[in-house]
Amino acid sequence: MTTLLQWLKHLPSRIMIVVLPFFLMAMVEYLERGSYDELHKWAMNHPLSMVLAYFVVGTLYVFLIAMTGKSRLSFWVLCAALLPLGAISGSKLKAIGAPYYPWDLYFNNQIMAYKSFLTGYLNLRILGFVALFLVMIAFLFHLILRRQAIRFTWIERIIYAVIAIVMATSLYMDKPIPFMNLYGIYTVPWDQTITYDENGYLYSSVQMLGFLNVAKPEGYSKKAITSILAKIPDKPAASDKKPNIIVMLGESFWDPTLMKNITFSRDPIPNLHQLQKTYTSGWMMSPQFGGSTANVEFEVLSGNSMRFFGKSPDKILPYIEYMNHGVDSLASIMTRQGYTATSINPFFSYFFDSRKVYMDFGFSRFISSEYFPNDFEGPNYADRAVVKKIIEETEKSPGPDFIFANTMENHHPFKPGKFSKNTIEVTGDITSESKGILETYAQGISGTDKALQSLVDYYSKKSEPTILLFFGDHFPFFEDDYKVYRDAKYVLPNDPDLYTKTHYTPFLIWNNFLPADQEQLNLKMSPSFLGPKLLHMAGVKGSYYTDYLYDLSQKIPVIPPNDMWDKYNIKASDLSDYMKLQYDNLFGGRYGYEAKGFKDTIVQPGYMLGYGNPVIRKVIRSENKVQVVGTPFYSSCNVYIDGKLFKSNFDGEETLYVDLSDKENPTLESNRPHEVEVRVYDDKKMKIGQSALYPLPQS
Repeated sequence: MTTLLQWLKHLPSRIMIVVLPFFLMAMVEYLERGSYDELHKWAMNHPLSMVLAYFVVGTLYVFLIAMTGKSRLSFWVLCAALLPLGAISGSKLKAIGAPYYPWDLYFNNQIMAYKSFLTGYLNLRILGFVALFLVMIAFLFHLILRRQAIRFTWIERIIYAVIAIVMATSLYMDKPIPFMNLYGIYTVPWDQTITYDENGYLYSSVQMLGFLNVAKPEGYSKKAITSILAKIPDKPAASDKKPNIIVMLGESFWDPTLMKNITFSRDPIPNLHQLQKTYTSGWMMSPQFGGSTANVEFEVLSGNSMRFFGKSPDKILPYIEYMNHGVDSLASIMTRQGYTATSINPFFSYFFDSRKVYMDFGFSRFISSEYFPNDFEGPNYADRAVVKKIIEETEKSPGPDFIFANTMENHHPFKPGKFSKNTIEVTGDITSESKGILETYAQGISGTDKALQSLVDYYSKKSEPTILLFFGDHFPFFEDDYKVYRDAKYVLPNDPDLYTKTHYTPFLIWNNFLPADQEQLNLKMSPSFLGPKLLHMAGVKGSYYTDYLYDLSQKIPVIPPNDMWDKYNIKASDLSDYMKLQYDNLFGGRYGYEAKGFKDTIVQPGYMLGYGNPVIRKVIRSENKVQVVGTPFYSSCNVYIDGKLFKSNFDGEETLYVDLSDKENPTLESNRPHEVEVRVYDDKKMKIGQSALYPLPQS
C-alpha cells in the first residue's frame, strides 16, 4: 500500500515521461524540416508517421530511464543526442537536398564536415526555438521535480526495459507489432528524401538502420589486401592512344524479338542487330529486373558487385546507402590519365542522389535534366537529345573524353498512347492489352536503337579514336507477375529458366580503330566486368581493381545470384578476394586505394553540376517588358527581381522574357533601383544555380 501511494505521489512526474518525448520529437522534426510550416504540414498530412516518430523518442527515453533510473538525466542525454542530429540533417537537406542518413555517421563519422552546412542553416529563428524549448523543459523539470526526484524501483525499471525492447524490435523489424503494415507505411528506395519527408526523420532513420548491417568478409585486413595486391600484375597501357571512351545505358533495353510466339511488323532494333554481327557483343546478366537502374550503373562504373550485399541485395541501393566517400570508378581512372569525365542523365539531378554520387565517383561534370533543352519523345527526354549532349561534350574538350550517359525515352510505363505515334505492329496469339504494351515498348527501343546508330555514324567519320559501350540496364517491367511475358509464352508456368530469361540484356562494344580480329561475339558477362573489358579493349591503363576483375572475368565471366553459384560451378572461395577488395573499397580502410596513392584524389575539386552558375550579360527593359540575356540559360531558369519570383518564358537559346504587366507577377515599386538575378531550381525547389545580381534599367 505504501509503495502504491508513493507511486501515485509521483504520478505527475510519470506523466511527464509520456509527454516529454512528444515535445522532443516535434523539436527534432522541426530542426530537420527547418520551419514550423513544414512541420505542421507533415503532422497534418502524415499523423500516423508522427505517432511512430513519437514512439521512437519514447522508446529511447524509457530505455535510458531503465538503464539510469533517472528521468531528468535521461531526457537531457536524449536531447544532447537527437537535437544535433536534427540540425545536421536539416542543414544537409537545405545544402544538398538529402537528409543525414544513419550511414553518413556510421561509415563516414565526420560530423565536422557539416560545419559549413550548419553555418548556412542556423539562424536566429531556429536558435530561438531551440533555446525556448530547452528553457521550457528546464522549467517543467523544476516545477514538477523541485521537491523530490522520482525513485524508480527495480521492478519499474525492468518493466520499462521490457517495453523499450518490444517497441524497439517492432519499430525496427515490424514485429511483434507490425507498425508499417498497420499504418500503411512504406519507403521509396529510389528517392529516400520522399521517405524521410513522409515518414519523418526519426522513424525513417530507424528504418534505414538495417542497411548498416554489412558483413565483413572472413579474413579481411590490411595484410590480406596487401597480399592480394601483390598477386595482381601491373598492366601498362597497350598503346599511346587515348581514345574517347563512351558508355551509354539504354533504359529498359532488351531484345523483344526473342519472344518467338509474337511477330513485329518490322525489326525494332535493326541497327543493334547489324552491329552485333561485327563488333564485340553479347549478353549481360543484370542484377535487376524492371527497375533500380542505379544498381546496374554502380556495377558498370565501379566494378563492385551487387551479389555481395547479403541475402537481399534487391532491397539495397548503394548509391544512396553506401556512396559516402570517393569510390574509384571508370571516371576517376580516366581522370588520372588526363581525360575529362562527364556524366549525362536526362532526369532530375537529385534522383538516386546522383549529383553527389557522380562527384564521389570522380566525374568532373554532371549534366542532368535541368540542363537539357525541351526535346521530348512521350513524357521523357528523347534519346536523340542525349546523343547531342554526348557529341557536344566530346567536341568541347581539347583532350580525350570519358562519357557516361543514360537514356530515358524508353522508361516505364509502356501503356498505349505514351508516344504520339506507334510505327510497329505486334501480331500473334496475345491479348490486346499485352499487344498495346509491346507496341509501345517496341517504339521506345526503336528510338534508342536510332540513337545508338547516330553515335556510331558520327564517330565513324571522326579521325579521333573512339570506343563505345552500349548496354541495356534491365528488362522492362511488363506488369505484375511477368504478365506480358507469360501472355507471349516467353515465360512458362514454373519456368526453370525464369531468372536467366528475365535478366540477360544485350551489350555492344563498338570502336573505330581496332582490327576486326580483336572482336568477340556472343559473350556473356556480369556488369561489373564490362568496365574492365572496355578498358582492356581501349588499350588504356586501368587500376589494380580493374586489372584483377579482368583476369577474374576470364575464369568466371558471370556471377549469378548466390543461390545459383553451384549451377555455375562457382565456389565462395573463388570470389573471396573479390569480396575483400570490394569491402575495402566501400566500407573498410581503403588500403588498396592508399597503397596505390589515390585514396584522397578521387573526388575532383572542380566538380560541377551542369555548366556552372548562369551569367547575365545584359537586361533590356521596354515599358512593361524585360529581356534577360545570358548564358547558360535553360527552361529550368527562373527570373527574380529584388528577390521575388517573376513568371518568365525562355526562347530556347539565351533570353528569358518577363511581362511585368502579367497579373501573376509581383508589382514593382517605382522610383527605386531594382536588381535582377537568374536562379536554377530542380523539381524539388532546391536551388542548384544562381547568377550575380544585375541592375534593372529604368523604364
